[in-house]
Amino acid sequence: MFLRSEKHILHVNENRPSFSIDIVNMAYQQASRARGVARKKVLWIFVATLLCCLSIQAQAADQVLLVLSSDALPYRQAATSLELSLADQKIKSVTVISQELESQSYDVLQKQYLPIIWVAIGSRAAAQVNKLIPHTVPLVYCMVVNPQKVGIDPARGLVAGVSVVKPVVEQFSIIKTAMPTLDSIAMLYRSTSEQSVQTLNDVKKQLPKGWKLEAVDIDSMKSQAAAIQELFERKSDLVWTSADSSIYNRAIVKSLLLASLRSGIPVFGFSGSFVKAGALLGLDADPVTQGKYAALLVKGCLGLTSEEFCPLSSGVTLSVNLVVAERLGIKLSAELLAKAHIVGTP
Repeated sequence: MFLRSEKHILHVNENRPSFSIDIVNMAYQQASRARGVARKKVLWIFVATLLCCLSIQAQAADQVLLVLSSDALPYRQAATSLELSLADQKIKSVTVISQELESQSYDVLQKQYLPIIWVAIGSRAAAQVNKLIPHTVPLVYCMVVNPQKVGIDPARGLVAGVSVVKPVVEQFSIIKTAMPTLDSIAMLYRSTSEQSVQTLNDVKKQLPKGWKLEAVDIDSMKSQAAAIQELFERKSDLVWTSADSSIYNRAIVKSLLLASLRSGIPVFGFSGSFVKAGALLGLDADPVTQGKYAALLVKGCLGLTSEEFCPLSSGVTLSVNLVVAERLGIKLSAELLAKAHIVGTP
């Protein structure tokens, strides 16, 4: 007997079991099942791949990389404060020490951490991250005394930070409270530095009524040592300093503070470390507040708050060195000391 179809003819031997048609049917069913399984496998692979991609995108969408200058307590405090503020809105963050990033490329770190915003905590971290990442990647910084000194261009887009410096007018207000009888201050500047001249002009503009300013141009003196000597020979009530990278380095600060102790004329320092080194009083950064405001900038960059993505001035407090105050014979009010961060115990 012959079974005919339009495409083929199957011969069935009547003396043998009729299984040819069954084999065809079974083969067709197995092939159909195989195709179904294959389709399901392809579908699951596609879904798994899609979910993986979405997971990576979701991770990248809220990942913030915090780079600390070191493991020092102030940087850790700022980082913890920042992390907690970000966690309030479920923004993920990863913390690393700047030393861990040395000899690694941006591409490698980007694949490893998937950050869309980098946060530098401290000057060393700011200098490193600023060189490492493209200018198309947002950078937020805090606990940085002088952003320009570490290479951050204020004209660069997608960069903002929390300043550790108060406006000159606020600094003078602090000084008046600390030393009510003061009527003259002295400062160093460089006539060849645009930033330094701009600071000098700002000081002249904000100088309180009745105060006298003695400004010594380092560039007009034979040496920095001669400029410092001239500064203290002006016999002002206080030497005021600013975070001017064209003037101050470790050697200058050391010479200035030694001259201060010898002459009995106090120094107003532009950073907490300056006060610890021997300035009578000065500005200091509160790490916790710095971290909170840095978090605000991150949220603003992500569009989660109305905070404008631009530099902020906050988390700056007054620091007082009581050892220096006693040595210079200067008595500060209890009200001032209650608001200040105290350095040293007489």
